[in-house]
Amino acid sequence: MITKKNYTSFFLILVLILIIGKNTDFFKNFYNVGSKSYDQRQQDANNFCDLFGTGYVFYIKKKFNLKKSPVIKNSAVEQYWIFSNAYKILDKNKLIILNNKKKISNNFSEFKVVDNFQNRCLYLVKND
Repeated sequence: MITKKNYTSFFLILVLILIIGKNTDFFKNFYNVGSKSYDQRQQDANNFCDLFGTGYVFYIKKKFNLKKSPVIKNSAVEQYWIFSNAYKILDKNKLIILNNKKKISNNFSEFKVVDNFQNRCLYLVKND
């Protein structure tokens, strides 16, 4: 038999769970896990073309369906971990430049720009 004391305790626990869930974005995060792909969640969680540029690398990987990692030029850390299946196998005919502060230098003249995000993050492919 449900007593008034049990009902009150149940109600308080339910309210507490809802408040904690709202404050930790549990419901939003739970929805995102079910509705977004792993790559999309990584792209959203990491910056797109600021600091490390991880979001841009995920974007290029998906857009061009890359299986092997292109050479990644970044002033911060290596981003090769994104291509987990082929971690150390580099495709030297493809290049990603992250956080480019200047125009493309002559060192990359044999490449053509395939994707350009605000002249800061670039995806280049070697000319045939």
